Amino acid sequence: MALPFRRESEETDRLLALSDGVIAIAITLLVLEITVPEVPAGTPPSVVAGLVFEQWHEYLGYMLSFLVIGLYWMLHRRIFVHIEVHDRGIVWLNLLFLLLVAFVPYGTSVFSTYPNRFGVSFIAAVLALTGFSLAALWIYAARKQLIEEGIASRAVGIQAARFLASPIVFASSIAVASVNPVWAMLTWVFLIPINGALNSRLAERLEDESNV
Repeated sequence: MALPFRRESEETDRLLALSDGVIAIAITLLVLEITVPEVPAGTPPSVVAGLVFEQWHEYLGYMLSFLVIGLYWMLHRRIFVHIEVHDRGIVWLNLLFLLLVAFVPYGTSVFSTYPNRFGVSFIAAVLALTGFSLAALWIYAARKQLIEEGIASRAVGIQAARFLASPIVFASSIAVASVNPVWAMLTWVFLIPINGALNSRLAERLEDESNV
């Protein structure tokens, strides 16, 4: 007999277990996209080293996707720290997020194979859509009042801004890539100070609330 949805709504452990499993597999698949250059036997080590270093775009794609998926995992975890119960909307939005996370290794492969305007735009679009789906999950939970009581609307807003920051940077880099793909990749560096500032602001806000 199926569980009443009221009881299902309190069972978040399986949602987290599925999410952690999909994210772990996606991160693992990233390294498999790095190919080992094939060279004839007896090739001088200097030639092999040169071929390995020519794969810089594969290393960049791996590190970028690994770090971004790791960031999204931390944000996803924070969502479910505050969610007390969930509904079917949460389930479907979480599945959408996982669908996009599982697609990141393919986006990384496209970028590694074609590190040009198309490749940069493609990986940026994949990472942007993944981030927007995570932001939608948090905004939906907040509007449906599925998060724990006691979190002020200001803290909810700062958290939403933190969820939206990364995908907005990636979406903006698509426009920059149409001019120069190298400049577009440089815009991704802004993810570090932006996320750091928002995280500090959120920590300050939550500390202020705990002292009230």
